[in-house]
Amino acid sequence: MAILAVRKMAKLLNFFPSAFVRDRLVLVSLAAALVVNIILWLAVFGKFGYSRELIPLHFNIVYGIDFVGSARELYELPLSGLLLLGVNFYLGKTLYPREKLFAYFLSFAALLVQILLGIAVLTLLVLNS
Repeated sequence: MAILAVRKMAKLLNFFPSAFVRDRLVLVSLAAALVVNIILWLAVFGKFGYSRELIPLHFNIVYGIDFVGSARELYELPLSGLLLLGVNFYLGKTLYPREKLFAYFLSFAALLVQILLGIAVLTLLVLNS
């Protein structure tokens, strides 16, 4: 079973012409970032859908709820994550032939940003439950 998975992964890696995408560290980190971003979209849509109701968007421990807005504003979090993922992918692909370490930092930073946005979305979901 594991051998079959490795063969399929090798075929997938050979599909991409760029050495940047064929690098396993880059591929795993960017794929994980994309999966986390998809989970963000599904979590926000699953909780709020197309609602326009006003919900608390920011909570401060000193003042309590200090920012209220439309539920549609929550979609800005996964959208910003997707944009940053695209920018990091482009910059990493551009810089990979000259500076592999910086390209690795960019791909791992994309994953870290998605995780931080996931924490923010989880916090907002708990706040609005």
